[in-house]
Amino acid sequence: MNLKKLLTLSLGLLFILPLLALAQTPPDKFLGHQVGADRKLADYNQITAYFQKLDQESPKIKVVEIGKSTLGKPMIMAIITSEDNMAQLDKYRSITRRLRDARGLSPEEARQLAKEGKVILLITCNIHSTEIGSAQMSMEFAYNLVSGKTPFDTDKVLQDVIVLLVPSTNPDGEQMVTEWYRKYVGTKYEGGQMPWLYHHYAGHDDNRDWFMFNLAETKAVTKLLYHDWIPQIHIDEHQMGSTGARLFIPPFMDPPLPNIHPLVWRGVALCGMNMAYDLQKQGFKGVVHGRSFTGWWIGACDDTSWLHNCLGLLSEMASVKVATPIYIEPNELPKSYIEKRMQFPDPWSGGWWRLRDIVEYELALSTSLVKTAYLHKEDLLYNFYKMNHDFCQPPAKGEPFAFVIHRDQHDYLTTLRMLDILQFGGVEIHQATKDFVADGKLYPAGSFVVLMAQPYRPYAQALLEKQKYPDIRQYPGGPPIPPYDNAGWTLPLQMGVTCDQINNPFTAELSKIDKIPFPQPSGLPATPYLAFDARYNNSFPIAFALLQGKGEVWRATQAFKTSAGEELTTGTFLVKNDAPAQKIIKPLLEKWRVSPVGLNDIANIAKAPLKKCRVALYQSWRANMDEGWTRYVFDDLDIPYTTLHNKDFQAPKGKKVNLRQKFDVIVFASENPDIIKLGRPSSSSPYRRYFTEMPPEYQGGIGQEGVTALKDFVAQGGILVTLNDACRLVFNEFKPPVSNALERVDRSKFFCPTSLLKIIVKTTHPLGYGLPKEAAAMFSRSLVLQTSIPSGEWDRTTVASYPQENVLLSGWLLGEDYIARKGAVVDLKYKKGHIVLIGFRCQHRAQSHGTYKFLLNALLYPEID
Repeated sequence: MNLKKLLTLSLGLLFILPLLALAQTPPDKFLGHQVGADRKLADYNQITAYFQKLDQESPKIKVVEIGKSTLGKPMIMAIITSEDNMAQLDKYRSITRRLRDARGLSPEEARQLAKEGKVILLITCNIHSTEIGSAQMSMEFAYNLVSGKTPFDTDKVLQDVIVLLVPSTNPDGEQMVTEWYRKYVGTKYEGGQMPWLYHHYAGHDDNRDWFMFNLAETKAVTKLLYHDWIPQIHIDEHQMGSTGARLFIPPFMDPPLPNIHPLVWRGVALCGMNMAYDLQKQGFKGVVHGRSFTGWWIGACDDTSWLHNCLGLLSEMASVKVATPIYIEPNELPKSYIEKRMQFPDPWSGGWWRLRDIVEYELALSTSLVKTAYLHKEDLLYNFYKMNHDFCQPPAKGEPFAFVIHRDQHDYLTTLRMLDILQFGGVEIHQATKDFVADGKLYPAGSFVVLMAQPYRPYAQALLEKQKYPDIRQYPGGPPIPPYDNAGWTLPLQMGVTCDQINNPFTAELSKIDKIPFPQPSGLPATPYLAFDARYNNSFPIAFALLQGKGEVWRATQAFKTSAGEELTTGTFLVKNDAPAQKIIKPLLEKWRVSPVGLNDIANIAKAPLKKCRVALYQSWRANMDEGWTRYVFDDLDIPYTTLHNKDFQAPKGKKVNLRQKFDVIVFASENPDIIKLGRPSSSSPYRRYFTEMPPEYQGGIGQEGVTALKDFVAQGGILVTLNDACRLVFNEFKPPVSNALERVDRSKFFCPTSLLKIIVKTTHPLGYGLPKEAAAMFSRSLVLQTSIPSGEWDRTTVASYPQENVLLSGWLLGEDYIARKGAVVDLKYKKGHIVLIGFRCQHRAQSHGTYKFLLNALLYPEID
């Protein structure tokens, strides 16, 4: 090749190479079909691969792993911004952190930082895996941003905005739903429900974990929200039912949480109305705001952002059957969604609705949000500082000055776990180095103090205070309008922690703690026997491990004093401290941080033995979230169990099922008894019309044969445990001397939407061992147990009941007289066995640690003569 040709080729390459670098692969070319095409889905593996390809092709996108899912999939996030910003990400994160930690930062300095900084916008998609549109959309959205296919100057906008895009907050579920959908395309089960939860533990409740942080996915996103990136705007993109509006966007409907900064609500309205305006310009119909979704609940992904001075937004698209289009007749749309209103000025008239429609709406609203972030960059950053700065000031008179968590607690280890949860959510916690007095009460050194003068005051206050949901009616004197989710959630009440609200300022010598001071176990005493305190939830895993290892374990049936004068409660675990037991216990002490008490002799202690506890948990094929949370509690506490399905209640022809031969305890989580027995709602159920038929192998319930097997199981000495709604299976099939006192009570007379109620506990009964005399029950569509005088082979004991008055602790309760003095937990003796009726969710979403022991004690029921 001569020199002239070589120079020509070189010059050509200089022009072509930059163009090649900009040639990002569009998602339709990568997937082989348009994003959102009918009956076509990208699974999580494909989505991840596409984002990694974009990362290789463009300097404007960087894909990072933010954690692992519950089942071990990588959780990815795409950072999308200008090349200049990409090289200085740490600088802009540092600016955001300084604006958040606003103490000592003057308004002038904050304005300068607002000029220098960049708005950080977080978009999270597909937390609910069947709401799959946003995960699909995320690929096209990322492509549009890096390739400049937007209605604005993308390069200019990305110079001021850093977009964080999480394609799926639940990767396991996105993969599951896609694989299930593909399997049944072209059959009558196309677009139908899976028989299992789309999150291993939580299913749809994975969006109810955002102050508790039980799930791996919640922890990963929370870490980037309040520790690593601290965005000023966060939108969580969802789907809803099919026959209402096409899209909900904020502002939200009443009531608002009272302690949110007004700038949050104004900022949310600004973003929402800009989205509505941009959607309208582009001809998108059926967009509504101010309906259905309230500003009250704090357990969801977007809601918790409000409490951290972040503009938390929610979008809810009308759904299709996963990726299968649906046709909606105009008369199938409710009247409220065909009439023009100020919140709904342009109704959608019906017709075909497709996954691609969802994708296009979400592309438009997401793009609009990026534009709003750019247009209001300095305001958003400065107002973020202002909100944090305002909350760092002393609270107004009459507002909480602090919350104090006394050093001496019923279950100190659970108290520390609560503090650890608060701290992970960004709450500042202090510990007293000396005794102090607050509101006339003496608190000892070692007590914990959460001062309200801190950036995340709304979050700390919302979790620690008692909620009082406003009495909102459909019309004066009419039925109550229920909240979207919980009316109350007070964390200390749920976890059984004593926490005092202090309204008056006080002085104390306090030290801010960076890490919760979990105790180091003291090791094993060199005594023949050991005692593990039943007040500690953490003692139960050790008891289970010992029983699994054939250790000798008893439960004290009365409170007693040790030779050193230490008082130990009824239900204390007594353990023979031999070599096999020591081998089991020693590695567990570090994990559970329990320090056993040494005992020289237990001959004079009233006690009853425990045997190996073979636990089973029923799992229907209707994806029951309460079953998932029960599994989570068992796994979290290392409780061994077997999962039972319908087939386990059915024997080959000519034989009989013997459950007692295999199990000591069978647990049914809260579930409709018709689902348990038949696998479908009864013909009279209002939910029957929503029921979708499953493939044959997932149809049916335990059947009459299963009911008979359960009766035999209890008669032969087994323990049947039913939670919340599952208690009705016992009412229907066993005809016990107990009924639901709320049966057929109208909602206008009794109403309690997911609230915390006071219960009185009989702590000398085996089911009440280790509990305080008063506890908080999470009442959520719960039952109230009315016992009657038994006959025949029945007996009953009310272990926990609602008090005569002042039943409500946190939330909303109408008609307390209907439940006053009636049962919350009842122990039924039937022939040789027991049926334990727990009329509320004692393990509610793995949050109610304070009432776990009702379930745990049922699993470790001692053999009392």
